Amino acid sequence: MDALGENVKIMARIHPTAIVEPGAKLADDVTIGAYAYVGPSVCLDSGCTLHHHGVVEGNSVLGKNNEIFPFAAIGGRTQDLKYDGTDGVLRIGDGNIFREFVTVHCPTSANGETRIGDGNYLLSYAHVAHECLLHDDIIISTQAVLGGHVEIDSHANIGGASAIHQFCKVGKYALLGGGSALVQDLPPYMLAEGNRARVRSYNKVGLQRHGFSEEEVAAVRRIHRHLYGAGLNRTQALERVSGDDSIPGPLKEELFQFRDRCSRGML
Repeated sequence: MDALGENVKIMARIHPTAIVEPGAKLADDVTIGAYAYVGPSVCLDSGCTLHHHGVVEGNSVLGKNNEIFPFAAIGGRTQDLKYDGTDGVLRIGDGNIFREFVTVHCPTSANGETRIGDGNYLLSYAHVAHECLLHDDIIISTQAVLGGHVEIDSHANIGGASAIHQFCKVGKYALLGGGSALVQDLPPYMLAEGNRARVRSYNKVGLQRHGFSEEEVAAVRRIHRHLYGAGLNRTQALERVSGDDSIPGPLKEELFQFRDRCSRGML
């Protein structure tokens, strides 16, 4: 966004009923629809589209080619009761889609940051709370809600009407089924469902859709069997995974790195 400069000329396609506050920085090909609102501390980079009645406010920096549908509210004030009146930054990468009535909040403090990466798809009524971290190529389905400080790793899929507790983590290529309540950390490649959510299987279809080979999918199946099908405690199961030479190193590495980052205990 620095390339826009301090004295950027607002040459974007702005509907006459839209409000763009003084101070907002817009690339010259941004589109702002009818009755939309852009706050004074907002930066919108090239190719962004804010449809009618959409809102972007707060200290929000959006990259290229983001699309914000009607009545979505991006950059709103945190709902955290510890909010002290100082505002951090919401940073959003490129190519994200925010459907109708999605809400994404700024962090609680000036030192905090809410961050969303590239190529994510947030369906209608999804909510991303303060200090969340979303990586890339994630689907957050309709009415799914993320508490504060939640981290979702790349290529994960969060089912509709699900809820994720504060500080939980979801690993790469994991799937949380619809209507679930997640209160612990969901490991990469796994499929969890229920209230409270439990690992039910591994995300076979998701892995296949993302180009995993038959051998890699079979290796993930072995990981699942060690962790959840052998009657072992978590330490014993991870030792079994570590010692299984048929599981490729990168799959093991991803699992153990996730284990080391867990904050609420691995499912």
